[in-house]
Amino acid sequence: MFVTDIRNDFYNVITDNRVLLLAGCDVDAICATKILQYLFQCDNILYTLIPVYGKQSLEEAFIRHKDQTKCVVMLNCGCKIDIVETLDPPEDMVFFIADSHRPINVYNIYSESQIRLLMNLDDCEGIPAYNDIFRDTDSDDDEEEGTSSDEVIMKRREKRLWEENRNKIMFDYSQISYHGEPASLLMFDLAWKMSRDNNDLLWWAIIGLTEQLVMDKIEQDKYIISASNMQSHVARLNRVDTSSSNTASGMKVTFDKELNLALYRHWSLYDSIMNSRYTACKFKLWSFKGQKRMLEFLAEIGLPLFQCKQKFSAMDMEYRNDVSTWMEDLSDKYKLDKIIYGAFISQCGFKGKFSASDVVLAINALLESIDKEKTITDKFLDALYALSKGEVNAIKKGIDLAKLRLVAIFRQVQIFIDMKQIINPGPFMYAIVPNTTHDSKYFSLPGCLSMLAHFTLEAHVNNTRNRRVTSLPLLLFAPDDSDSNRCIVIGIPPVSAQSPKNFFAKAFEQAAEQSRINISQDLFVESVIYIHKNDQAKFLSALFLLLS
Repeated sequence: MFVTDIRNDFYNVITDNRVLLLAGCDVDAICATKILQYLFQCDNILYTLIPVYGKQSLEEAFIRHKDQTKCVVMLNCGCKIDIVETLDPPEDMVFFIADSHRPINVYNIYSESQIRLLMNLDDCEGIPAYNDIFRDTDSDDDEEEGTSSDEVIMKRREKRLWEENRNKIMFDYSQISYHGEPASLLMFDLAWKMSRDNNDLLWWAIIGLTEQLVMDKIEQDKYIISASNMQSHVARLNRVDTSSSNTASGMKVTFDKELNLALYRHWSLYDSIMNSRYTACKFKLWSFKGQKRMLEFLAEIGLPLFQCKQKFSAMDMEYRNDVSTWMEDLSDKYKLDKIIYGAFISQCGFKGKFSASDVVLAINALLESIDKEKTITDKFLDALYALSKGEVNAIKKGIDLAKLRLVAIFRQVQIFIDMKQIINPGPFMYAIVPNTTHDSKYFSLPGCLSMLAHFTLEAHVNNTRNRRVTSLPLLLFAPDDSDSNRCIVIGIPPVSAQSPKNFFAKAFEQAAEQSRINISQDLFVESVIYIHKNDQAKFLSALFLLLS
């Protein structure tokens, strides 16, 4: 059931209970966790925080801790699985779920008491009507008793038709995966309604929203709408006369025009342009001709190459202050219509300036650290700590890791294109990251693999004259660094769709069933799966037949 009054029907309910807080391993969930931790601290609410990576770790965490509490809060985990069926909780246990993954499992929607959904009903598309998917089978059996054989046949036919219709409704509802409102925005809305919001909470909510844009979870139009709603909070909490905003410890948040370049404030402008998906694809920087055109662009806006190749913070102030205006002025000539976008920026006293997208990339890099000595919990806590107030050094560590990932992604895209390794068998395209490449360790992690997939698809579309490729989705295979016998697979929608809505979760499930191979859809993002490396060809053949 959906909760309409988040303060009274959620927060006031958990106030007197110890809470089991289960958080998915993504940036939005971490931001939502930070906001809830602040509120729990204000009200002295006891809680146990457990990060969960997938469905199996969710079940294991619940089994370990279910005896401690009657209230479970789930952040970006759980809404797509039947909670009661999967976890078999005690009848007096209540689950509160704030999850941006869609579609929501219908059993969670129509649970009368145990499952409380902290989401806006308007944010969920095409929820089936109760009577179309649920039927009282006991009453059907009772009605057959004492009736004639013709009536029994008619009732059984009616039941079969109803079940066929139900299967179609459920397939249509569940075949497309997408994302709704970030959990961090919901938690910030709760804090605001309780008059407990502040700049730190606002910034965490902004990072959660920006992650959806940076990681291609939502359309840019949807980001713009949500960002415009957040601007009123930014204006309210960041008035010019705020006494703490200009101090060494204070933070100020603004919404302004921002260059669509990854980490440029913390890198050189040259490296940022080379390794940012947008500029790399627009200039075709994997080619000598593309790099030459980029240098012409820099020369025309009046940026000396030696300035571009040193750290941005070391550039002459004139260049630093005016570079975005100069690039915007030449955007039409070089077809860089999206070189500028509206973004949120934080100024942490005298410690530095960070755009929300910088922080998203940094936190993602910490979450998906390739340090094998760190557990998933260690990585989650590192990312959580980096968002703590004033922990600029932790963010900078994440930024350094993010740079390595971006360089690895660009390098692999360049290999795909130079070696013509993007295969087009018909209804989709695919590419395979070889296990011999030094960078494969990055791509065995779903977030980095997703970034590589979107970069690869956009680069290939920009690099080929075949316009048909704009309507083709892409599959990407990479070796699983934790298991040499497995590979990780991601499917992303075509460029022409102009939407991140993804049909591969259901397609993977059907292809595996038809080819009789085992796949693991353990992650909460079901368009990312694991298969045995020897099943690649068989799996591709099944997908080809399914999508043709």
